Amino acid sequence: MIELLITCFPLLIRIAYLRLRKREISVYAVHRAVFIWMMLFFTLIFTIEYYHPDTGNALIPFRVVPVVAERGGTVTEIYVVAGQHVDPGDELFAVDDSSERAQVAEAKARISEVQAQVIAAQSEIPSAQDEVTEAQADLESAQLTLTNLERLGKENSPAYAEDNYLRAKDRFDASTAKVNEAQQNVASLQIQLNDVLPAQLSAAQASLEAAQVGLDKTRITSEVAGRIDQLTLNVGDRAGQFALSPAMVIVPDITPANPLEIVGGFSQTNQAVLHVGMTAEVACKTNINNAMTDSVFPARITRIQNEIATGQVGPTGTLLQPSQRPGTGDLVVYASLVYPEHEKMLVEGSRCILQAYTTHIGGSLQGTFWGDLIEAWAIEKAVVMRMKVWLMLFVGTGLAGG
Repeated sequence: MIELLITCFPLLIRIAYLRLRKREISVYAVHRAVFIWMMLFFTLIFTIEYYHPDTGNALIPFRVVPVVAERGGTVTEIYVVAGQHVDPGDELFAVDDSSERAQVAEAKARISEVQAQVIAAQSEIPSAQDEVTEAQADLESAQLTLTNLERLGKENSPAYAEDNYLRAKDRFDASTAKVNEAQQNVASLQIQLNDVLPAQLSAAQASLEAAQVGLDKTRITSEVAGRIDQLTLNVGDRAGQFALSPAMVIVPDITPANPLEIVGGFSQTNQAVLHVGMTAEVACKTNINNAMTDSVFPARITRIQNEIATGQVGPTGTLLQPSQRPGTGDLVVYASLVYPEHEKMLVEGSRCILQAYTTHIGGSLQGTFWGDLIEAWAIEKAVVMRMKVWLMLFVGTGLAGG
């Protein structure tokens, strides 16, 4: 409508000329002016729509984090309610942990048992060393007796007796075996204390850690900061372990790592005009009000998707046939608000209008009068956008069939 009013001046000039000359105003008399009017109208429409594209297929996407239990079981406690804000580490719900607690208790008992064995081995070593000392003293006595008898035998002394010699030799052999046995006992205790028992203690501690991990998994905590927007869990229910059927859903907070973006699907022919950094405006249905305050927000294009979704292929048993693909596909554009404080005013998931403006034209028109004129027509497109916002209000309230 605005374009028709702007470009109707040839017809108005022709009618004024005919009135001035007092000639009859007929279709034949103004047909050239009407033709010029229509040509100017379509030229203006093409120029505005080409250099200042817009789309009504825009929305504010948001991600959700499904909450599931790593270990299945009966829900025993729920610590949150729907709509509650949670931070990382906050407990959400718990499942039955009786078997996990039993495993932890068993692992702790095994650790206590090994520790008791360590204490026992430490207490046995001094007595075993005393036995070695006693056996060595007895061995020295037996060796001295045997040496004396051997000397008497070599001297053919009347004090030498074969029976005494044999008894001394048997005593020496027995003392030697006793010393070896006592030393082996000490070595065995040291191996137990230094190698075997520490290994058993490490294994028991590892079992305790594994059991504790299993016990911790019975208390499900939040991994992100966000709001619980869906809670279908009750005490006594069986906790699901699959993301397709989560117990609850968390919508993460807007952060620098998870920014709020407006995603719009433009016509593929707009690829030549759209570029990163382009000035834009966004208006979402959830922000429209009768006062029209905070309804249109300034934005900038931050990213343009290089691929068209309809062209994606996967491993299937059929050949690609483009005519079977539904729709032509959109050129997906991502935009962000210029002022971060506006992010709190937008509702995630809203349907929006995304209007882009060519404010720095390039190519052969750069710096020319026609280039400046095309850039100035952005004002007219901004007015049209606000008229669309009013229309969205009427449709949304049911006044225009919505």
